[in-house]
Amino acid sequence: MRLSSVVVITASLICFPLIANALPLEQDMDILGSELVTVQNAGNAQEMHQSLEKMRHAAEDARTGTPYTLQGQAADSENMKAYRAGIDQLIAQINVVDALAVKNKLPEAKAAAKKLIDIRNQNHRKFR
Repeated sequence: MRLSSVVVITASLICFPLIANALPLEQDMDILGSELVTVQNAGNAQEMHQSLEKMRHAAEDARTGTPYTLQGQAADSENMKAYRAGIDQLIAQINVVDALAVKNKLPEAKAAAKKLIDIRNQNHRKFR
């Protein structure tokens, strides 16, 4: 009984940091997904701008995380560099869409937001 308790506690201590690191990234991805839906369905430029700000913040936070599939890899590994490059590409496109939204060019912003979906899909194939 005592040995099994020690094993469970040890396993918990080892696994907890992995779980703790994954949750914020998962939350960032959830925010990106839900706000992308809001951007696509925005009825006005202000609503779109607010969602894009939330997306930018979540993407910047996600850039500091590590996807579950890359856990254990060095921060300077090629896969981690590719992950961060994908996040940088997403942030750049968020900025493009937001610039259009700020200028109250809603139809153009919605058209540019379609590229966000392409970026998401491309990077999910690589890192999910």
